[in-house]
Amino acid sequence: MSTAQTGSLPLAQNPAPRVSDAVHLEWLQNLGVTSFAGTRLLDLGCGSGFLARLAKNQGALVSVGVDIEKPKDGVFEANSWRFVQANLDGEDWLKELPLQQFDMILAFDIIEHLRSPVAFLEQCRKLLSPNGALYLTTPNVQSLERLLKPDSWSGAFDPQHRILFSRYSLDFLLRKTGLKTVQMLAPMRSLRWLPRWLQPPIGGQLLVQAKLQS
Repeated sequence: MSTAQTGSLPLAQNPAPRVSDAVHLEWLQNLGVTSFAGTRLLDLGCGSGFLARLAKNQGALVSVGVDIEKPKDGVFEANSWRFVQANLDGEDWLKELPLQQFDMILAFDIIEHLRSPVAFLEQCRKLLSPNGALYLTTPNVQSLERLLKPDSWSGAFDPQHRILFSRYSLDFLLRKTGLKTVQMLAPMRSLRWLPRWLQPPIGGQLLVQAKLQS
């Protein structure tokens, strides 16, 4: 899949996106993704399944979503996206997948919840095609929010968060698990009118594109 195209990922009208779905689309756009066409997509922690359905509607060859709970409004039709119910904090979920190689893996707000981010990233590495990309997000401990509210910022306040990352520690972890960072952003919505090179990396989320090490 080429990520050099211009434009935006269109919002599907049916089903309508939730607020979090629209945010995930914006994150992908920030990372340069404008189309799912022709990809084999794996969405880890797929939530409502919105992105998996959108990808299939846009021409993804395969679209698979994995989550610990079934989407409440999930629609699983023949020749559409496939849902796998599994716990990402283990190893069994790999065995449930219909493919063992994907061009595009999404993992939005997952690794901070896991007991072993190392094992999880190693599993993602095994599933990536040679030219595939992993797109992940996680709270940014170097964000302006944490600096202003060190004891109550959203990353630390969530009781389900186990591990939090800085830009350095996340890049280090990716390298240790056989991946390399292609880009790592931490955009602030209030400053998105600035050229990217002028934007300070103090947004609430780290947005990462990673590929296999050469």
